Amino acid sequence: MGLIMLLILGVLGCKAVEVNRPRGVSLSNRGFYDDSKPFTCLDGSRTIPFDRVNDDYCDCSDGTDEPGTAACSNGRFHCTNAGFKPQYIPSSRVNDGICDCCDTTDEYNSGAVCQNTCREMGRKEREELQKQAEVATEGFRLKQQYIEEAKKGREENQVKLQDMVQKRQGLQEQVEALRAEKEEAEKPEQEAKEAHKKAWEERQEAEKAEMEKQRALEAFTELDLDSDGMLSAPEMLSHTELDTDGDGAFSNEEALAILGGSYSLDVSSFQDSVWPQIREKYKSESATPPPPPPHIEEGTAPHPELSPEEEDEDVEEGDEDDDDEQVEEDHRGPPSKTYGEDTEMPPYDEATQALIDAAEKARSQYEEAAKSMREMEDTIRSLEKEISLDFGPEGEFSYLYGQCYELSTSEYIYRLCPFNRVTQKPKHGGSETNLGTWGSWAGPEDNKFSAMKYEQGTSCWQGPSRSTLVKLSCGKETTVTSTSEPSRCEYLMEFFTPAACHPPQAQTGDHDEL
Repeated sequence: MGLIMLLILGVLGCKAVEVNRPRGVSLSNRGFYDDSKPFTCLDGSRTIPFDRVNDDYCDCSDGTDEPGTAACSNGRFHCTNAGFKPQYIPSSRVNDGICDCCDTTDEYNSGAVCQNTCREMGRKEREELQKQAEVATEGFRLKQQYIEEAKKGREENQVKLQDMVQKRQGLQEQVEALRAEKEEAEKPEQEAKEAHKKAWEERQEAEKAEMEKQRALEAFTELDLDSDGMLSAPEMLSHTELDTDGDGAFSNEEALAILGGSYSLDVSSFQDSVWPQIREKYKSESATPPPPPPHIEEGTAPHPELSPEEEDEDVEEGDEDDDDEQVEEDHRGPPSKTYGEDTEMPPYDEATQALIDAAEKARSQYEEAAKSMREMEDTIRSLEKEISLDFGPEGEFSYLYGQCYELSTSEYIYRLCPFNRVTQKPKHGGSETNLGTWGSWAGPEDNKFSAMKYEQGTSCWQGPSRSTLVKLSCGKETTVTSTSEPSRCEYLMEFFTPAACHPPQAQTGDHDEL
């Protein structure tokens, strides 16, 4: 209906008939200008003969006696603009050589060459209004769908929330029961694992003590040069590393002091009292590396020239020498095992492993239930938040919740996530900047849902926190069309959405000349 009225008005505008009235007077004010009687200024301050209207001399303080001339500084000239829309211009622009009225009536006596553009401007305006009406019609149709979907979605969310709140109690009880079962299963598991570890550590200590005893016995055997089963002070003197005063010489007195003042000790006493003193310093002869081969001068033969027979004999003799050395090494025995070479704890026995398996099963069941509980709590919080948000008078903006819309410029990618936040990210690398998180609706009192305010974004350098005002306009599609920074750290974003559309209104305009 509004579009039809608009077209009718456009047609009538093309056939407008000029009503007889003084120049510069609108049709609505025609009744004040009756040429059969004196004219009274519209502010009531004065009455003058009618022939003084538009005589190019200002008689009224409000300038109403000169609507068609430039005589009064505060006067207004009315452009009829048939075919377009009428307008008022200051009287000072009348006959100033510049065409202000599209029907050229303001330059009736200036000699300016003007063209009447009202019909073309009216046509363009009608086309634009028609497009806007089509957008408003389609947008409002989509808005009605959003409203229906919002109503249905809100009811579903409320039912879902109520159902989950009821189930939460049962799941909480299940989680607590599984927690108790887990803790009950973990007690014997822990005890068995500790017992297993303790037994292993005791075996380690026993092995360590036995190895130390063996090392002490090996040391005693090496030191007991006469193999009489008793260690005397003189027998220790060959091991100068046992020097106690640090002067580089190991004296008989120092050896006696190590032996506790006794001239000699048996192996048992050595293991108990002497070995603990010298174990860190003592160097076993069996651990001494073999001497390096004799140095051979460059250019000399490694071996005298021998005949093949002599070489064979030499090889055989060498083999025998090697055998003798190997026998001597074997007599000394292999190096003693160092404690700590095998420190990996052995596997658990079957009984302990069964307790571990039972506890692991109980833990798994508890963790699965606890995870379900956390997910339920997250869903409940999300539903409560969504239900509590103000999505407009009829919930028409709810379809924006959980969505994000981007605008790419030459430098940045702007991202608007309604009811969440606004961000800015450089296109060529760099971190994302928060331009504000959802604050409130920020439109004027009579249309508060026409703007959104996002606040408390990333702080500017030596400045306030960033914020963004999002202006909403009617559109058939949901899209961000522009963004700017009118003030430092304060951003402005233009956002089109069907949810901002209103029912199309009849376009009556200001065509009082028709």
